[in-house]
Parts: sequence; C-alpha cells; structure tokens
Amino acid sequence: MKSPLWMRKLFVAFVAVVTLGTVIPTGYLADDKLETSENVQEDSRFLYEKQDEPPLDVITPEPSLEDWPALAQHASSSELYSGFISYASLQSEEIGLAKFGSTISNRVGSEYKDFIVPKMAETIAATVEQLDEETLRSLRLTDNPSSGYGERILHVYNEQSGEDLLRFHVRRDHPPQDGYWFNFHYHDAVDNFEEHYEVGKIYWDKNTPPKWLS
Repeated sequence: MKSPLWMRKLFVAFVAVVTLGTVIPTGYLADDKLETSENVQEDSRFLYEKQDEPPLDVITPEPSLEDWPALAQHASSSELYSGFISYASLQSEEIGLAKFGSTISNRVGSEYKDFIVPKMAETIAATVEQLDEETLRSLRLTDNPSSGYGERILHVYNEQSGEDLLRFHVRRDHPPQDGYWFNFHYHDAVDNFEEHYEVGKIYWDKNTPPKWLS
C-alpha cells in the first residue's frame, strides 16, 4: 500500500537535506510522476466524457401553427390537411381582427369569430381537400389586409406557383333606409374570381364605420 503523497514529499525533502542533496530517492519521485500522470489522465477522461454528454436542458421545439411553413415542411402526410385548416382558421381570425382596427373589433369582433371565421374555414377545407401532398405543403395565406376602404382580408395561394386559390374580402353595404352592413364573401379561382360567394353579414350601425386598420 502506497504512503500518502504528502508523506512521500516530506521524506524526499528530509533525505535531500540530510545528504546535502547528494541522494534523492528516485523511486518516490517516479511514484509521484506516475500518480500525477494518472491523475491528469483521469481528469482528461472525465472532461472528455462530460463533453460527450448531451445537455439535459436543450429541447428542440416543435413548429407551432403560427409557423405554418416550418410545420408544412415537417408534418406527416396524415397531418397536413388538418394542420393547414387549423392554421387557416387561426389566421382568418387574427388577420380579420387586425383589419378591423380596435373600434370595429370591439363592436363586432365576437360575431366575426363565432360566425364568419368557421364559415371561412369550411370554405378553405372544401377547396383544398382534394389537393395533392406537394401542393398542400406549398399553401400559404397572405397577412397584409387592405386598409382604408379596400376589401381584402386574406388570400389563399400556392407559394410555388404564386397563384391564388381563394380571396376572402369584406364589403361595406349601405341599403337605402338602413344602416351599414359588413358583407363577407370570397372569390374562387375556378371562375377566375368573377363571382361573389357570400360567407355572411354583420350589422354595424346607421353611422359610417371607420376605415379599415384605423
């Protein structure tokens, strides 16, 4: 059994003093060097092993619905359709409320979310249901609703071709002797966007509503 390191060092110093440095117990020094080398190797192996261990707190997040391009790239075939419809429903709500501005949103926002958004989602679902997988992964929604008196809410388009599939708009109607109505409708690529297909109406007031995005 080896003696403790401090005892061996003390013994080496004692012998060196007594013999005026003419004798140095080399065996002890060799043991010291060996032990030091072993300690360095052990420390190096420990550091190497620790570096190889993956960090425990690093988690790769799953793409969210808001990040549809990333989700579309990684989603399985079975998840594509439902994923896009959920994304489209979420975006229809958020972009529509953004287009309204605070004044209109505070008045009709709930009706829009409860009655208009579900019908928009139904229309989108029926349109994209038969599309192939590659096309589904390329579908996008615009996020720049028009301001002022412009009608655009959002368009569904193919990023690869740049072509629109559906265009969702809202028009201000003012029938005689009546107040203002918001007429939500869409245009379809199947008839070159010529027809107006009604989604629903929401009554505003007899007073003129503010401009969009105001």
